[in-house]
Amino acid sequence: MLTKIKQKIKIIIGNYNFKDGPFEIFDQNIIFFLDEISKEILKNNESKKFPDLITFGFWCRANNIKSLLKNYNFFKNRIGRGSVLHITPSNVPTNFAYSMVFGLLSGNNNIIRLPSKKFFQIEILCKILKKLSKKKNLKKIFNKLLLIRYENSDSISSELSKEVEARIIWGGDKTINKFKTFTTKPRCIDLTFADRYSISLINSNMLIKLNNSQLSILAQKFFNDTYTMDQFGCSSPNTVFWIGNNNAYKNKFWIELRKIVNQKYNLDLSGTNKKISNLMNLTLNENKKLKININNFNLIKLNKSKFEFDNFDNVNFGTFTEINLNNLNQLSKYVSDKLQTLTYYGIEFDFIKKFIIKNKLKGIDRIVPIGRAFDLTPEWDGVDIIATLSRTISN
Repeated sequence: MLTKIKQKIKIIIGNYNFKDGPFEIFDQNIIFFLDEISKEILKNNESKKFPDLITFGFWCRANNIKSLLKNYNFFKNRIGRGSVLHITPSNVPTNFAYSMVFGLLSGNNNIIRLPSKKFFQIEILCKILKKLSKKKNLKKIFNKLLLIRYENSDSISSELSKEVEARIIWGGDKTINKFKTFTTKPRCIDLTFADRYSISLINSNMLIKLNNSQLSILAQKFFNDTYTMDQFGCSSPNTVFWIGNNNAYKNKFWIELRKIVNQKYNLDLSGTNKKISNLMNLTLNENKKLKININNFNLIKLNKSKFEFDNFDNVNFGTFTEINLNNLNQLSKYVSDKLQTLTYYGIEFDFIKKFIIKNKLKGIDRIVPIGRAFDLTPEWDGVDIIATLSRTISN
């Protein structure tokens, strides 16, 4: 298998020769394996430095995985498709881990390309996986995994694409279009996750019900959704839409957020340069002057009355567009099919869902409370990953 390209690929964990074919979804041995990963993460002192890693550790606990299984109880005689190629994004350290879990829970062998950038979170997880691979009772699981790294190479990606029954491509529009040119098996299934952006919706009139401590907690949750990956995650809000006219509490929210940013956010020189460059490009694109107080550089608010989706400039690194709405119906004109996640506070989930259905909107695939933007679930971008990566044996 893949003789021509093996020497160009660095194997992190596993080997090329998968010994078994597809297996049943939510296999009990897989759930046990994931629980072992969870235990190792949560007791690892290095992991505690990375909230996204701790979140993944809690997420892959056996109890949580079993709760996910309840959504699939209606599936009968369902097994995986065979082997899945995972092309993971370069800007989300723990994405490969969630993708790996989806591949295993859906009953497949998995070839996972890790980002070339060596995030600490990835290195910690790989150490944990290597430790677990030495346990006799888990060796069969590692026969279903191949974690690799390689430099950008069409020839390698093309050869890997020929070998699998499914592909998950997380890399954005450019990567997706490139992979669509590669030859695959006739029945190969592609799950593609294109470039998206996300927003936050807050009812300012509901903030008045919060005491200082509760407002600080809300600001901390918003911080986790946005600053954790410098706003580069597709589910990380770049724009705050306000409903209500309680300007005093809007300001209090930003003040609380700024306190947290000043305590916890360290923007390095590289990030600073990128932010300045992005801000310059934004002003050139909009042909406007932009005055920024350097003391507030880590939290910048931009007020806009016009919102262009085809030319949506994400400045990132703690920069937010702020737009006021008189009511929820006004949001419809700002929604495009590229809008993925809406995080919210002070509004009911069902109210937002009815608004999407009533207005026949193509965008907004996720509606989650503020603080849960990065909760990766099997239902992502409006697609059930486990259902798509598995098949039913019917009678």
